[in-house]
Amino acid sequence: MAEWAKEQDFEEILQKADIIFGGEGNTDYFQLYHPKLYAVRNSATEHLVIRDEDGIQGFLGVFPAEMDICGRKIKVDGFGTMGVMKSARGKGYMKDLMDTAVNASKERADIAFLGGRRQRYEYFGFTPSGITPSFSFNRDNAKHCLKGADTSIYTFDEAKTAEEAKFFAELYNRRPARVIRTEESFLTTLKSCRSVAISIRKNGKLFGYAAVNGEGRSINEIEVLNIEELPAVLSSYINTYDFRGVSIGGVFLFDKEKLKVLDSVCEGMTLPCCESFLIHDYVKLLDALFALKATYTKLYPCKAVLNIEGYCKVAIETQEDSFKVYETDASADANLKPLEATRVLFGNSACIGIRDDLLQGLKANLPLPLFYSRPDFV
Repeated sequence: MAEWAKEQDFEEILQKADIIFGGEGNTDYFQLYHPKLYAVRNSATEHLVIRDEDGIQGFLGVFPAEMDICGRKIKVDGFGTMGVMKSARGKGYMKDLMDTAVNASKERADIAFLGGRRQRYEYFGFTPSGITPSFSFNRDNAKHCLKGADTSIYTFDEAKTAEEAKFFAELYNRRPARVIRTEESFLTTLKSCRSVAISIRKNGKLFGYAAVNGEGRSINEIEVLNIEELPAVLSSYINTYDFRGVSIGGVFLFDKEKLKVLDSVCEGMTLPCCESFLIHDYVKLLDALFALKATYTKLYPCKAVLNIEGYCKVAIETQEDSFKVYETDASADANLKPLEATRVLFGNSACIGIRDDLLQGLKANLPLPLFYSRPDFV
């Protein structure tokens, strides 16, 4: 039976997780991959474990976080670090861990997310959703778009100081929606997934930051004081490190100005899903995301009732600059299974119109800008 671990289980969880994911003899896989969870604190009590006479044989981390979306607080559970020792596989431990974690999450969180194979985790209610535009920027883009502009005024160094963390947090907190981070944990958070926290300076003064991985060729979060200068910053970055190009992820549908700037200069753009999400409270999440969408675009007039099977009926009423979302007993205009509802409301499925029976006004408002920042993944 799955149970919550105790603080004294930390070293055993870490040791066995390092073996499963990093291989025999690996002693620092997760300390480097998720320092915010394993290098700077004891996170044992945020894990479910299954034990036998040989100790812990299976484990699953359920890490709580909170999002601020237009002042609305959304409680989140991130599922990660799930593993079963090789000798204990085939005994149903993964199912026990996931069932226990999902039931616990329903009681304490509004949404949950994880990474992994779609079909494996759809059995437990998670499905790919959220849209996170990703861009590619190369030397030709810089050459033809910047037309010889001086980019040497921008410099880059690994961030290490409290002063930098404070500046980064202030930049990050300008976002209308974000995963809540503390100033004290900011640099450690940026180092998730073996990333490096980079300080961006303009004429020697702090101007922005980036979290980069893939030997620096992939940017998974970037903020600068003046978004119009982002192409010049990117040009300076690839020149400084002698890269042919760089990919830029961690951009969201509500990052309207950043999207416009990147779209105007980058070589290409893709629209991958953000992660696999499980929605516990559709009403609360829809309310928050309609509020967020209204900050960057007008809403289409609509009045619709959706029956999300096994959850609730949700009424959605929108005008150009106002909206209401609430639970109702009224007759539904459409019935959706939870997995489909998540993809249609928040994912790429909205872009390809897999549900022709949805009211046109509702369809015009979709997808809603569900997101989760890469440094905050678990």
